[in-house]
Amino acid sequence: MRKKCKNALTLAEVLIVLAVIGIIAALTVPAVITKVTKDQYVVGLKKAYNTLKAVEREAIQEHGEMKNWTWSTGGYGSDPTADFEKYFLPYLDVLKKCEAGDKGCFSTKNSFIDGRTWDYSFSGSMYYKIITSDGMCWVYGKDNMANNPGYFYVDINCLKGPNVLGRDIFAFEVFSSHLGIKPAGMYSNSTSINTLLSSAFIEASCKTSGTSSGKYCATKILSEGEMNY
Repeated sequence: MRKKCKNALTLAEVLIVLAVIGIIAALTVPAVITKVTKDQYVVGLKKAYNTLKAVEREAIQEHGEMKNWTWSTGGYGSDPTADFEKYFLPYLDVLKKCEAGDKGCFSTKNSFIDGRTWDYSFSGSMYYKIITSDGMCWVYGKDNMANNPGYFYVDINCLKGPNVLGRDIFAFEVFSSHLGIKPAGMYSNSTSINTLLSSAFIEASCKTSGTSSGKYCATKILSEGEMNY
């Protein structure tokens, strides 16, 4: 009788197949994980921005147009308590209000998008810090410009990593005009007339080294709908 042909793989062939699968997984899984993580950051950023715009709408309904709001005296470095508690705090779902020296409300070990250390502790009286019920950490401070009286930083996953400006930490500017609250870098705040900045400037500023490295990434992401860097 003829011997029946066997179609089963040999042990050596099985090991080769497993090795190939392992190599493919090693090459593709990290990329998939990175894409999923970036998508989560984008969702968090959009949620944070929607929160701020909702706060803005409610505050306008109660206090009138922002151009008519009465901001407290003092520029950058001044105590922001009066402004924040009048115009923003009542409309946020606050889990915790933080004392000036409380370091448990925002990471003290942060980085710029280019990898350099961003040595901001947000621990002084020039910052007002809260944690909202959705687990986001917020910082509010006063700015120098007459038409740009304040700014926000938000860490969308609070103390969890990576704590990088432009990844899970984003900046927003408060304009005392029809612009209201906008992601940092969308408009120039250097003149009394707020000018929409170019996409080329935003692209470069999102990645550039220096104190703005990552600061303007929120504008890039919200404009493009993704984190493609």
